[in-house]
Amino acid sequence: MGLQGKGFFISLLSECEAGNPAAIFSVAQAAGLSHVLVKIADGTQPFGLDATGQDLNAPVVQALRAGGIAVWGWHTIYGDDPAGEAALAIGRVQELALDGYVLYAGAAYEQAGKAQAASTFMAALRADWGAVPIALSSFRFPNFHPELPWAVFLEQCDAAMPQVYWEAAHNAGSQLRESLRQYKALPNARPCIPTGAAYGRPGGWAPTLDDIADFNNTAKDLRVEAVNFFSWDPCRSNLSPLWDLIANFDWPAPPQTSAPIPEPVAVAAQPASDEHPMPATPPASGTLPGVTSSQPAAGAEAGMEHFFPPAGGGQLVASASRAETIKSHISSIPSKPDTFTTHYLDTLRSRQAAKVSALYTEDAVHVRGDKVLNGAPIIRSGYAAFFYGLPAGVTFDLLGVEVIGDVRYLGWKAGTLTAYESIVLRDRKIILEYTYIE
Repeated sequence: MGLQGKGFFISLLSECEAGNPAAIFSVAQAAGLSHVLVKIADGTQPFGLDATGQDLNAPVVQALRAGGIAVWGWHTIYGDDPAGEAALAIGRVQELALDGYVLYAGAAYEQAGKAQAASTFMAALRADWGAVPIALSSFRFPNFHPELPWAVFLEQCDAAMPQVYWEAAHNAGSQLRESLRQYKALPNARPCIPTGAAYGRPGGWAPTLDDIADFNNTAKDLRVEAVNFFSWDPCRSNLSPLWDLIANFDWPAPPQTSAPIPEPVAVAAQPASDEHPMPATPPASGTLPGVTSSQPAAGAEAGMEHFFPPAGGGQLVASASRAETIKSHISSIPSKPDTFTTHYLDTLRSRQAAKVSALYTEDAVHVRGDKVLNGAPIIRSGYAAFFYGLPAGVTFDLLGVEVIGDVRYLGWKAGTLTAYESIVLRDRKIILEYTYIE
């Protein structure tokens, strides 16, 4: 596949060095970038054209490639017209003479029936494709998105580019390790080129310098041969210290000579959220201007929404809609709940925080509403506060549970509170839990 070293995604060329091809090359070269990824299409519409239809990508691609920097094109796909999207991808890659192609598949491909759309898209793509490498870019944690047709996409891809965007947290390295572990366990697994977060939310979260250093160092420890960052536009404009740190980071990593990523933990099914719960700490300085939710004008660069990841990033830690997915799994109480669920409820009924926290691994994470609890000691403190606030005599009654391998979807009621939870086990202990309380 050939990618080694550091690369940056670009959303809006006009927001990168004022769209000047020579300046973009100069900055990329000074930053030691081995590759740049430019947006070439959105659905069935070409992307990167100005109001007159002139392709802004073409001179940038030419300038970068002439200077020895590889250029890949990325394309957000939705699956409503997979053959049309594939035809556009082929045309854009050929007319721009790109070195590689990235398909961005996100929430649209979690809908019913989209596995067939993925199959149609990949078959049409490969039918007239040639030797240009193809990569899938999507959610950081596949286990939280079982509906996405991972195997169908990856069967015809050469690489995966997981979107490791650690929003609401500052533990980039641990999220990167977990993301690559899950990607390695996928059917038709492919080499990974992870993408790190290099953007900030307006008035809120942004990566810190320590985050970026942690991401880079972990990638090297895992012997990842290439990394990406999303994206050039906001990073250069609003988070210049992060850009400088990435630019000064020594890369590439040494070639992979062994299998450094930990072996996957067997999980037969997955929670319904990509909200890998992480500790929320104060955001770094640097914010972006307002963001809109409007769709881009056909063929044009339009909208600040393109500063932000289209598939895997930007999700809230918890929301009521997540609870609805869990509810769909627990419509009835089994005549005999499994041993773990019975023990879990009995431990909650004890109202002893130490006993409950003993059910978790030391590095477990628990999302409860808008709170993120990381590690058994913090989870214990969270339960202590929770139990303290319960009225005397309240017990915990099971509303329903579904067991799928190492995953439990369950609901319980305690007085006026009703909770819906997804729990992932590792060696019979909780490694990951999401709780929504009504």
